[in-house]
Amino acid sequence: MANATAVQKRILKALQNFAADSHTLLQQQRSSGAHPTQEWTNEFDNRARLQGALAEAATAGGVPIEWVSQASERGAKGIGWNTNLFLRPAAPIDRDGLLARLGADWDRLARFCGIYAAPSRFTPTEDLRPRDAVEDVISTVWRRSAQIGVLLGVDGTEADQHWPHQGWMETATSAAAAVTRDQLARQWSEIAATDITGYASQSIMLGRAGIRPDPRFAPPEPDAALSELERVNTLQTAPPVPFSDAAGMRIDAAVDATGAPHAHTGDDPLMNPPTFSHRPTPPAPGVEP
Repeated sequence: MANATAVQKRILKALQNFAADSHTLLQQQRSSGAHPTQEWTNEFDNRARLQGALAEAATAGGVPIEWVSQASERGAKGIGWNTNLFLRPAAPIDRDGLLARLGADWDRLARFCGIYAAPSRFTPTEDLRPRDAVEDVISTVWRRSAQIGVLLGVDGTEADQHWPHQGWMETATSAAAAVTRDQLARQWSEIAATDITGYASQSIMLGRAGIRPDPRFAPPEPDAALSELERVNTLQTAPPVPFSDAAGMRIDAAVDATGAPHAHTGDDPLMNPPTFSHRPTPPAPGVEP
């Protein structure tokens, strides 16, 4: 057990106890002598699906498969978590590979956000279901990816290396560039149709195990990212301001008369606009104690 991190122990405990609870439910049903109802069967099948999702999330977050299997097997025998458990020898984890796969999910999310924040909406105003579906996909991918990052123990250096904030925003901003309206509409529909069930289940089970997203080591949260992308798109598509040479000369003359050109301090907010920062200021706990 000494080789497992605190976060890994939390996941293994949740996995083993969940499996043990399922074992108890199964034994109770069998001892009743009654034929299981369809409702009970559906609930038991759902528990099996959630247990599998937690096991998948655990391995994606760097928990050795040997430990995941051990916890699942012990739980299936009705054995609850014990801190004195001697963990099986485990092969080294391919951390670089896990970080690369997590980075691929972050890149995919950047593209999803860029398509969603494109200047034109492609869903009818009277039917918001496709829009809701896209937003659900975006929020689920962000939450699950951030939780996996916590389980992996991603730090600031790794986050800057694999999904730097500026690079991530550039990927999102360019996602809809040089794409026709029809292509953008088709991509919107594809995002809305994305099967996010597995990631949603993983996120739910990670949350139950006390794993919370830590925004410090993740790309911007969806609301902040979409807000900034829409602002950028608005600036890029804004019509040019009408210009009149005659009016301009009169304005220049008036400004020259005040001597203002010689009194500029360099603090003009229009000349030095505030920069957008998507790094949240308050720290996030990441793992619930």
